[in-house]
Amino acid sequence: MLEAVPLIITVIFSFVIKNVFGSTGDRSQMFYSCVKDCVEKNCSDSAQDFQLSLPLRLMQWTCSDECKYMCMWPTVNWFVEAEIGVQQFYGKWPFIRVLGIQEPAAALFSVLNLVGHVLMLRKFRKAVNPNAPFYVITHIFCLICCHAWFWSTLFHIRDVRFTEIMDYLGAFSMVSFSVYHFIIRFTTLRRYSSLYSLCSGIAIGFYFIYHSYTTFFVKMDYGYNMLINIAFGAINILGWSIWCLKFYKQRPYVKQCATFIALVAFTTLFEVLDFPPLFWVFDAHALWHLSTAPLAILWYKFLIDDCRYLEGLKMDLEKLA
Repeated sequence: MLEAVPLIITVIFSFVIKNVFGSTGDRSQMFYSCVKDCVEKNCSDSAQDFQLSLPLRLMQWTCSDECKYMCMWPTVNWFVEAEIGVQQFYGKWPFIRVLGIQEPAAALFSVLNLVGHVLMLRKFRKAVNPNAPFYVITHIFCLICCHAWFWSTLFHIRDVRFTEIMDYLGAFSMVSFSVYHFIIRFTTLRRYSSLYSLCSGIAIGFYFIYHSYTTFFVKMDYGYNMLINIAFGAINILGWSIWCLKFYKQRPYVKQCATFIALVAFTTLFEVLDFPPLFWVFDAHALWHLSTAPLAILWYKFLIDDCRYLEGLKMDLEKLA
């Protein structure tokens, strides 16, 4: 599995860079002309409110947005009839809206991920003593994940600059906190473990604040944002993989962590195997969100067993002291 990590990272990064630069659909002359004519005809002050339904207004769709949506479909049909194939528009595949929701499947599956974390945290709280090591950290982890999936849901419901940035930063908060979680887990119950926790927390926290500031107020750099997410993700996968290889024989529950890491790496293939949405609803990104939803069950089961193990180890050390 460790040997596959660099290959996975390279393929994903190549895919990401390919999609950072414009889209064929919105650059086509047919689409441009259609949108221009639609805006001139329908988006006057007197016609704008008349054309938009209540769900669209609630989702903050504008008349020009509606023109882009309406012009997208004849352009898609033209690409298909010309045997060019379905093309992306503004970096996205064409999706059928549902009550103003841009990507209904991805939004629904983001909610499933959020609910999975909430339900598993409840099981964690019932199974683990509040005084056990990493009890509080697990709650913080769940809060960060729920926050990230909340913004992922909003972003897929309506893609505007603010929800897009919050979605990216939410994803980065998950992966960066996972690195912090690994560092303190790797050094727990060791000498200077509190110092390691403090220093790594300050370093990662300051970098997250710096990246958030530059993303909001300087430039939303898609390529750089993806690069650091991939870098932190690679560190996380590599670190936990080494930890699992070290302890899986002595602690059988560690196999749950190893399985989780392998499945995380495997599910990222949905992001690589990008394809036009099935039934104009289910694209690879939506299926990726669907595939990650049950992984929370496996991860929290590992956290429950790990916290119980650490609690027992801590009690043994206290008896020896």
